[in-house]
Amino acid sequence: MPLADRTTEQLGAELIRMVKVLVSVRAYAPAPDPGVDHTHYPVLFALARDPGRVSDLAGCVHADVSTVSRQVSHLVEHGLVAKTPDPQDGRVHRLSLTDRGRAVIDQIVTTRGQWLRRVMHDWTDAEATSFLGHLARFSDDLERAKAALRARS
Repeated sequence: MPLADRTTEQLGAELIRMVKVLVSVRAYAPAPDPGVDHTHYPVLFALARDPGRVSDLAGCVHADVSTVSRQVSHLVEHGLVAKTPDPQDGRVHRLSLTDRGRAVIDQIVTTRGQWLRRVMHDWTDAEATSFLGHLARFSDDLERAKAALRARS
C-alpha cells in the first residue's frame, strides 16, 4: 500500500525538525580531542571500518574529494590518521587510523552512547531496537535513491 500524502508531508516536516535539532545540539557536544570536531567524525568512522584512499573515503562519507583531502590533512597533522604510499600506485596514499585515532573513536562511541541513554531514558530497549531497524532501513533507502539519482545524471 503506497504512503499517503499526509504521511509523507509529516515525515518531511519531522525530518527537517530532527536535522535542525541535531545541528543545534552539536554545539554542546564534548570534543573528544582538540584536533577533532564533528565534521571529522564521518572520516574517522569510515577509516575505522575500512582503511583506504581519499577517493574511496569521499564516496563513503558522501563528500567531495577536496573536502575529504583537507579533513585528512588536518587529522594527519593531529596524529589521528596515518598516510602510507599505496603499493599499487605510488602517486596516492592509503589512509588508516593511528592508535590515537582509534582511541578518539572509542571515546566518541562511549560519549555518544551515554548521551543517547539520557535522551532516550524513557524508551524500552525494544522500542529503541525497533527505531534502529527503521532508521537503518530508511538510511539504506536514502543511499539507494542517491545512487539512482547519480546514475541518471
